[in-house]
Amino acid sequence: MRVISDNTFQLGLFAPNVWGGLTKTTAEQRWQATWDNNAAIGKLADEAGLEFILPLAQWSQLKGASDTDGHTFEALSWAAGMLAETERITVFATVHTPFLHPLFAARQAVTCDHIGKGRFGLNIVSGSAGPDFGMFGTPMRDHDERYAYTEEWTTLVKRLWQEPEPFDFHGRFFDLEGVFALPGPYGGDRPTLISAGSSPAGRGFAARHADCLFMIIISPEGLAGQIAAIRADAARNVPVYASGHVICRKTRQETEEYYHYIVKEKGDWEAAEEVRRSIFGKGQKSLPPELADRMLERMVSGGGTFPVKGDPDDVAQTFKRLSDAGLTGMAVALVNYLDDFPILRDEVLPRMERLGLRRPAIGAGHAR
Repeated sequence: MRVISDNTFQLGLFAPNVWGGLTKTTAEQRWQATWDNNAAIGKLADEAGLEFILPLAQWSQLKGASDTDGHTFEALSWAAGMLAETERITVFATVHTPFLHPLFAARQAVTCDHIGKGRFGLNIVSGSAGPDFGMFGTPMRDHDERYAYTEEWTTLVKRLWQEPEPFDFHGRFFDLEGVFALPGPYGGDRPTLISAGSSPAGRGFAARHADCLFMIIISPEGLAGQIAAIRADAARNVPVYASGHVICRKTRQETEEYYHYIVKEKGDWEAAEEVRRSIFGKGQKSLPPELADRMLERMVSGGGTFPVKGDPDDVAQTFKRLSDAGLTGMAVALVNYLDDFPILRDEVLPRMERLGLRRPAIGAGHAR
């Protein structure tokens, strides 16, 4: 597999392609996901030495007062543009397997991979939102059947990347003749594959096919044991990442005041409630239902991802605790990526370097 980085704790940006990012708020500070803003934050993350950028793939529009989720750039074409705008950072695309034929996906991925000279990766998801399936007119299979479909889809994509000669494929879901996809991936190595499946079926798929796994952190307590179990299931020392959101100001008081304004005063609770219903909806097997009430505020502040909140010392120390538990890194969302990135770059990253979590970025264009 391609190595993204040898930093002890790796960082990426999550969901800048979505209007509002992951934060459900009506505040004026919310993220404006224009292309110019995406290109700008991609360049800043690249210069600062972050490892990756991971987009969200969402098709249906949430209810609520703020434009969110459905107002988004499509992930594969977005990734091609981001790769063209950057030099070193890995750029992922998120693909719903039920909505894209594997032959088309294999060729699109290779195009992105050549644009980025081997910096492209693919986040493979099976889909969980009923309205998305309705928009495509595609039947929504039972949970485990969705993963069976995704496994066959992924097997096909891997073969298309690896085999230069045309081949026939006869499976449960695909019956194809004479398929091939040239050119192959850049440099001969296939793109990095990631998966966030957390149900038994999802973790089984990820163990067999993914190079990196993403998990949901409910609480830091017991995290080391959860990570060890994931690696035991995979039967290898697989990199394990989590998704989170950072809310950071120079002092704890400033952070709490900002959080209160964004979440308590201006939070779009209707949109957050719909996200919660989707995640904890009927048929999901990833999270226990009793967590639903505890997660609502987290849905507002960062789409249900793990909150990393406080002054720069607090944020760096949180990353240190997560690293000590065995986590490889985190994809983080920001309330406003351009406004909030400087404190992450100028204050948090140097502290992480002093804690031994990261090396200074080569050629980083900022005052460190």
